[in-house]
Amino acid sequence: MNLDALIQNQKLIICCGSGGVGKTTTAAALAVKACQMGKKVVVLTIDPAKRLANSLGLKNLENEEKEIDLGEISKGSANPSGKLFALMLDTKRTFDKIIGRYAPDEEAKNAILNNKLYQHLSSMIAGSQEYMAMEKVYELYQKDRYDLLILDTPPTQHALDFLEAPQKMMQAVTDSMLKWFLKPSLFVGRTSLKFLERGTRGILKVFDRVTGFEFLQDLSAMLISTAGLLEGFKERAEEVSALLKNPKTVFLLITSPQALVISEALYFHQKILENKLPFGGFIVNRVHTDRGLTKDLPQIKKNISKLDLSDSQKKSLLQVLNSCETLVQQDEAQLESLKRKVKNPHQLILVPYLDTDVHDLGGLAELGRYL
Repeated sequence: MNLDALIQNQKLIICCGSGGVGKTTTAAALAVKACQMGKKVVVLTIDPAKRLANSLGLKNLENEEKEIDLGEISKGSANPSGKLFALMLDTKRTFDKIIGRYAPDEEAKNAILNNKLYQHLSSMIAGSQEYMAMEKVYELYQKDRYDLLILDTPPTQHALDFLEAPQKMMQAVTDSMLKWFLKPSLFVGRTSLKFLERGTRGILKVFDRVTGFEFLQDLSAMLISTAGLLEGFKERAEEVSALLKNPKTVFLLITSPQALVISEALYFHQKILENKLPFGGFIVNRVHTDRGLTKDLPQIKKNISKLDLSDSQKKSLLQVLNSCETLVQQDEAQLESLKRKVKNPHQLILVPYLDTDVHDLGGLAELGRYL
């Protein structure tokens, strides 16, 4: 895999994979590398732990792009000739912007945004994070202000939630039951309560007491206000879905050499292929590399036996070396297994287990050299 070529030719790079494998750090390192290649790039994260912000030397990121000062890596051959921007997704604010875009008029928009029920649901709606991530990327893509967009996908328990998010949104806005509920005639007054079963009315009354506001009144107002939004939502979701399959988009799967993580990455890889999405390759982080250890270990052990150390010290040192050898062998076995199972074993980039954590722009530039 040639990442330089991907950075040069693609418009959107999506970093995906399991949690805890270095997606956020890899996305940031790719962004820094792109800047060093002269690109104007924006990297978007959904990481609530703010690791990306910390790596970029910022206290926090917001829902709008913020330019990063690259002075820390402006040295010698690493001098970046491009520009780097970053942002962290705010699901609710992104959702609010969609409402503003598709509301039929200003009055309807304000009625929805000020509705207590909408404010409550838009902050906690299930699955919205995955869809809103792509919605924000699509917004930036359409503005065409950047040479390259890099997305660090949400830390989700089920990686496929991200791939399926646009389809789920389209299903939600075309579902016949939802359309039925959005008919303004349903909630026009108190007499409409006769359409509800007695048990349902009881549930809603309990909800009233728990939430502290008139649930039915707010539900009615919200549904009437949103009645004209369905088609706009559906069209937008279709456009977002199409962006995932665009030839200028590429998916990179970030993983580590552990057996379980590789198994999850292979499953995700299969789904990417089944959905006919553009796949770039695997980036395997934190690989214990041999560096000549296996070949030299017998001689190293002989040399240790001659050192002026106590028997317990020699034993401890040998245990450390044996542990290193075991880690190398385990990682090599997992990587061989991965290569056998993917169609193109050359679609792998291996990043060694680094001596220090990556926590600043200098570290991201160093990681970029391995990439």
